This record gives sequence, structure tokens and C-alpha cells, in this order.
Amino acid sequence: AAAPIVLEAVIEQLEAKQRLFAALEDIVPADTVLATNTSSLPVSAIARACRRRERICGLHFFNPVPLMRLVEVIAAADTSERTMERALALATRLGKTPVRVKDVPGFLVNLLGRAYLTEALQIQQEGVAPVATIDRIMREAAGFRMGPFELMDLTGIDVNFPATRAVFEGFQHDPRLRTTPLHESLFVAGQLGRKTGRGFHDYREGTAAADTSDTGAPDASGASPPAGPPVRAWVVEEAPGFEALTQRGVSLVNANQAEMLLVSPGGEDAATVAARLRLDPTRVVAVDFLGMERSFLTLMAPVGGEGAARRLAAWLRHTGLAVAVVSDSPAFVAPRILAMVVNLACEIAQMGIGTPEDIDLAMRLAQNYPRGPFEWGERLGPQRVHETLRQLQEVTGSDRYRPSPWLRRRALL
Repeated sequence: AAAPIVLEAVIEQLEAKQRLFAALEDIVPADTVLATNTSSLPVSAIARACRRRERICGLHFFNPVPLMRLVEVIAAADTSERTMERALALATRLGKTPVRVKDVPGFLVNLLGRAYLTEALQIQQEGVAPVATIDRIMREAAGFRMGPFELMDLTGIDVNFPATRAVFEGFQHDPRLRTTPLHESLFVAGQLGRKTGRGFHDYREGTAAADTSDTGAPDASGASPPAGPPVRAWVVEEAPGFEALTQRGVSLVNANQAEMLLVSPGGEDAATVAARLRLDPTRVVAVDFLGMERSFLTLMAPVGGEGAARRLAAWLRHTGLAVAVVSDSPAFVAPRILAMVVNLACEIAQMGIGTPEDIDLAMRLAQNYPRGPFEWGERLGPQRVHETLRQLQEVTGSDRYRPSPWLRRRALL
């Protein structure tokens, strides 16, 4: 058979692929490229059954293939540069956008995609916010087309849980890639998302969960709750964004006259800020301005300050802003998830799995990210991302939040 390239897309079982590739070697010429479309198996393991391993590579397409432009071109341990050049040329001829990737668990996209999903799961597990609120924040504040739980329900928990577990095990149980018991329990229970009618969300008729984080949302009668008199606040530490609140009728007064004390912590939680600055925790409200360009704010307060947060949320909602109120957490919700996405991207760049340019390109094309991870890092600032991770590591005591040396060096400089 004179085919210059054979592309395999059989069942995702290592033994089946090894048998097929061994059989192909007896059929095709010596210079034929043998490419696998595997999304999860090591290309080097597939090539192990072959005599001419230098001609084996990965060509990983994304579903739906006719619509998705990205193709990961994967170099296994013995793949020759000539093989890679031919595979890259084929992907280009097919009208796709190829990126070169190392042969690691999850390759590039499925590896980096773990951060968006597993950090949302961790936030839910800590009781910071329910799944509907987290999804809403990532859509409306950060601009993602789907929230992380909506995305997992769409792809199917029978797909994303095994993939997450395989990547976690493949990277020697790195805590940055660990999922949560809820993820596994839905998988075991067969609540796999849209395909079964239930997953993180309930898709059965009349059972859609409401997001209750917007405390100024209309009640069952359709009426919005009264906003009350104008808010009197003191800005404790000046930060970009607070002027937008004054434009919406928040009166800035001195500390003695203020009913609430406003802060905008970069990586700390509200309790840490209140303790550090010796503030009355019942009046402290922390504001996340990341979604301000989309008219969306997230609020949180220390223990005892929930009433002040609800009061500010009601007023801001009255002025036309969308507002989510979450429990106290270092870095709120969106900045926390984005910090983990940026950190894992930095680690991937450090390991040479892909270049920063290819990483940004891949996540925009394959996952519809509104910005690539490094573009997010530039917007947030490397110092803020690094400080967020450092605070999370200090508060939780978890190595999950250890900053990548690649990120740390850029934050220091």
C-alpha cells in the first residue's frame, strides 16, 4: 500500500493500537508516516510495538473535526524531525492549525484544560460558591463561553473524570492536577451530564438550578428588592475600580461615618485583610473588579460581614450592575481559577511541552478561551498571579498552589 501517511483512529486501547501499528508495518513502505489520533495514550507506548519508531507520531484532532481548526502534532521519544515536518505539513494542507507538542499525559490542551476544571471543583468543595454561581462568574465576569461545570456536563463526566485521573496519575499525583470526590461520585453514580439528564447541573424539565449569588435578583413575584438609601463607604486602600462605584452613587466618607469598609485584595481573603489592617470585620466588604468591563462585580466579606456585602450588592444591582456574592476565599473565584490556568501554562512552557505562543493559540482554538493563558497572565500581571498563588498556598497549606518557577522569575523581574 503506497500511502505516504496512515492516520489511525481506532478504539482508545493501547493493545489494539499496538497490534494495528505492528500490522501496518508489514503493509506500507518503509518511509510511510504512521500517525495516531489518540487523545490520552502515550504515543511512545504505541510506537513501542514498531520496528521503525522514528516514523511514529501523534496527530490529535479535536471534535467536531470538520469545525475545529487545531491539531496537536506530537513527537514521541523516537520520532524523527522528518516525520514531524511531514505531519505538520499534512495538517496545514487539511486547513488546520498545527502546534508541536511533547508526548506527555494529556499532551497540551487536555493537560492545561485540567486547571480550569479542577480549580472550579476545589472552590465548590470549599463551599466558596455553588456550581451555578461559579459558572456564572466565569461566563459573565471572565468572558468564557461556558462555565467549568457546564463544560464538564457537555463533554460528559464519563469522559472528563477518567481523563483527569489519567493526567493526575501520569504526572505522579501532582496535587495541581487533582480533582475532588464530587467529580468521582457523579462518575460512579452514572450522572454524566447532559447525556443522562443530570450531572453537576440538573437538565430534567423544570429542575434547572437557579444562581442565588446575585442578592439583588428579582424574587418569585418578579419584583426587585428595594436597594435602600445610598451606601456610605470608606475605601481602605486605594485601588483601580473604586471610582466606578462612586459613579453609581456610592458615597465615599471617612471611616467613622462609613457603614462599610471597602477593600480590593489581590490574593488575600477578606479575613486576612481585616486582621492585617485591624478593621472591624462586620463592616469589611472585598470587591473583585475583574469583570467590571462586563458590568459584573463579585463581592465577599469576612465572617460576620455578610450583611454588609448583601447591602452593597443590593445597591449595585439597583444601579444596573450584575453582582455575585461568594464566601470568603483568597482571590475570589475568577482570579483564582485564572491564576491556576496561568500557573499550569507556565509549567507547561518550562517543561517545553509547547511554546507560550502555541499554548495561547491552542487554548483559544480548542477550548474557546477568550484569552490565552499567557494573555490572561499579562492582563492580571505576573506579580498579582504569583501573589495569588502564594497566598493560596499559605492559607490552605497545599502544594497544589506552588507557583511555577517560570512564573516566579517573571514576577520577581
